[in-house]
Amino acid sequence: MTDLLALVVQQSINGIYLGCLYVMVALGLTLIYGVLNQINFAHADFVTVGAFAAFFTVTRLGTKLLGLPDTAAYLLSMVTALGVGAGLGLAINAAVFAPLRERGDELRPLIATIGVSVLLENFQLWLFGPIPFQFDSPFSRETIRIGRIFFTAQSVLVVAVSAVSIAALYAFMKFTFLGKALRAVAQDRETAGLMGINPNLLIALTIVIASALAGMGGALLGPVLVLTPFAGATVIVKSFAIVIIGGFGNVQGTIIAGLLVGVIEAFTVQYLGSGLIDLVVFVLLLVMLVVRPTGLIAERKEENV
Repeated sequence: MTDLLALVVQQSINGIYLGCLYVMVALGLTLIYGVLNQINFAHADFVTVGAFAAFFTVTRLGTKLLGLPDTAAYLLSMVTALGVGAGLGLAINAAVFAPLRERGDELRPLIATIGVSVLLENFQLWLFGPIPFQFDSPFSRETIRIGRIFFTAQSVLVVAVSAVSIAALYAFMKFTFLGKALRAVAQDRETAGLMGINPNLLIALTIVIASALAGMGGALLGPVLVLTPFAGATVIVKSFAIVIIGGFGNVQGTIIAGLLVGVIEAFTVQYLGSGLIDLVVFVLLLVMLVVRPTGLIAERKEENV
């Protein structure tokens, strides 16, 4: 393998790893927009809550109370983060979003997401303090080499979890009754209600799924980020950019855009330096808005979710 080919393969692997991390966060944003036609500004904080849930599962529950090895404790933390994210989404929807939707005003739930974001950030700041936590994944310490190409076991885990999550979400949407009902609500909420579908139940399910994905995304991102009460904010802006590049509300477009952004970032670091990562990504966003404002895959409600 030549030096150039090895470099291309290595950076492509790094980019796919980064892209999968972004996809796990951006999928929740896309789901909520596809069904509710609404942006969730609190999504970053669901990611942060998932990261903290994973951290304390590893450091307190897994290794100390249960006596699990590091790898088993980290895998358990991903399940915990998934559950915590889903539970938090269910609680926030029942306490805040659902009552506001019943009033028929779509602006109030949007504003409420900002309030929920501020509430969660300040609650975590009060609970955990401003000092960063160090969250190490045992899989990051295991390096796999294939010829001149190397990557960590954490990269393999992230790609595998992302692929399984995407496949499970696709199967749920396409082959289950609830998934088909959710797609009907996304296409026409009023008509779906006339056909006997409970839109409020399906909206709650959407928020739970999106929050669960955010929680698991936090568990995967925790070892990468500086873990503070504002950790999710470091990736959410880029996730918004990915959703716009892919096509607002389109799951397939979000997956493609997330992987594309990840690969572009990897090659940007290699050739231009890490300081220009955000510049390159947002130049891509601006070009996309000018050339193809609908995104990579144009929004079509019947195909979004």
